[in-house]
Amino acid sequence: MFERKFFVLVGLLFFLFFTPSISVQGASPKKEPPSTPPSKGNAIQGKRLFNHYCAVCHGLSGKGNGVNSENLDPHPADLTSGEVQGLSDGEIYEVIDKGGAAVELSVSMPPWGKTLSNEQIRDVIAYIRGFSEKKAPEAEKGVRLSDVRRGGASDCQICHIKQGPPRPIAPNLGHEGSKLNPEWLSKFLKDPERVRPVGYIPLTKSKMPNFQLSDEEVSALTAFLMTQKDGGVSAAPLSGLALSNPAEIEKGKRLFVDKYACDACHKGGETGGIVGPNLAETAKRLRPEWVFFWIKNPQLIRPDVNMPNFGIPDAEIRSLIAYLYSLGGGASQAAQVSESVSNPDMVKKGEKLVKDKNCLACHTLDHFNSQEKRPEKGTTEPRS
Repeated sequence: MFERKFFVLVGLLFFLFFTPSISVQGASPKKEPPSTPPSKGNAIQGKRLFNHYCAVCHGLSGKGNGVNSENLDPHPADLTSGEVQGLSDGEIYEVIDKGGAAVELSVSMPPWGKTLSNEQIRDVIAYIRGFSEKKAPEAEKGVRLSDVRRGGASDCQICHIKQGPPRPIAPNLGHEGSKLNPEWLSKFLKDPERVRPVGYIPLTKSKMPNFQLSDEEVSALTAFLMTQKDGGVSAAPLSGLALSNPAEIEKGKRLFVDKYACDACHKGGETGGIVGPNLAETAKRLRPEWVFFWIKNPQLIRPDVNMPNFGIPDAEIRSLIAYLYSLGGGASQAAQVSESVSNPDMVKKGEKLVKDKNCLACHTLDHFNSQEKRPEKGTTEPRS
């Protein structure tokens, strides 16, 4: 009897200790993920992204002193501060992804989740983690050769890529016929004016030079550029929209100021940001159908542009357009531009001038259809 009990006890102990599915100590509780997960982003990639998308407000040093910072209330966050550095990666990710308004912070901080990929946001966070109050420079500086020598080859990638052709810093000319009003374009070519209140493209500080073109050259260039179309842009989404409708204009104004804080980067009158184009000139400058597709998804038209994709519904875009075309008393100027037949000889002269003036040193001439499927977001390298 004793031997039988002994062997039963031994068998039970063997079963408890060596059966994989059971532990004598019981099942371990499920581990909760850490509240601050380690960043897995690439800080070198993050630096280029930060300089391209974030520095106009937060500054190259991250201290909240970018070229547009004085136009924002409240001012951009100082990313070197203990308050920001004390946030978890998840908390910083949420602010970048959803924007300030979604997390009860400043509405001037736009959502970047539809513009940057998950990986790119993690890269930006990795770079932000490198900021500290001790290491951050006290003042903004342009990128100079001496800085690059000190910073090494990685700093060259702020403006350049390692492989492939250089990235032009000016807009693509292949869509100008779908984008611009010819009267404005002719005037601009004759005497390039400030499109942005700041006077240049932020960070690169590049601007269109005055080539002292003759009237004939201006006419030829305008004729050629008006033939350069984006096959994806059409007036269909604006069908039935009355640009002078007071209700649409008022709704658009509320969206512009309160919901999307467009005035954080753009002027629509006397006040507003200085880094984006002055939108009081929208009716004189831009075709409304192009504006629709630009607001809907700017990266489809210019993949590297640092304007965020807000994911705005079509109905709200229509209201925004009505408001934009009311600025400066310009609603009457928003009529569709007539599709006149171009003079073939002038078009040919204009095409030759684009080559002779070396326009493609700064611009591209790409006729791609912006609404056809292109690389997924986050696959296009930003230009600075």
